[in-house]
Amino acid sequence: MTRPDPVVSFDVRTPPGPLKRVLDMLTALFGKVVSLAICALFLEQAGITVTNAAASAGTALTTTRTAIDFQDAGVDAVRVVARGENSGSNAVTVQVYNVTTSAALATATITGTSEQTGIGAWTTFLPNGGDEQVEVRVIGDGMDDPILYGVHLHMRTQAARA
Repeated sequence: MTRPDPVVSFDVRTPPGPLKRVLDMLTALFGKVVSLAICALFLEQAGITVTNAAASAGTALTTTRTAIDFQDAGVDAVRVVARGENSGSNAVTVQVYNVTTSAALATATITGTSEQTGIGAWTTFLPNGGDEQVEVRVIGDGMDDPILYGVHLHMRTQAARA
């Protein structure tokens, strides 16, 4: 089901008066409002080892698969934040993959044997509408055994930015 109206209408101007002056001052101070949502795709305090993380397409963690209606939520930009470590000094890539469209949404990199948080870059995309299934994939060299503790998908509405 598609939402008939925007959650917040940004194109409606407040009539002149004291409220408009306050809103204009807040907009000048903070910029436009950007909606942000965080979806926890995987959380495991003890961690999960991804044995021999595959190269190229990666090893799919199918238990992380969930459905998100990006268009209904107004999402057009995402990034991955992953907590983990690798079994060696190599880098592994944690990817959130859109199973519905057969495309990678975003990635984060974890390098080395120390536990760390990998924060990926924001990537923009055009949502297709309707529920889209996403899952976590781990891309290594076929010999790495990374341990993941958490993977989050950060989602925002880039179109609302100034």
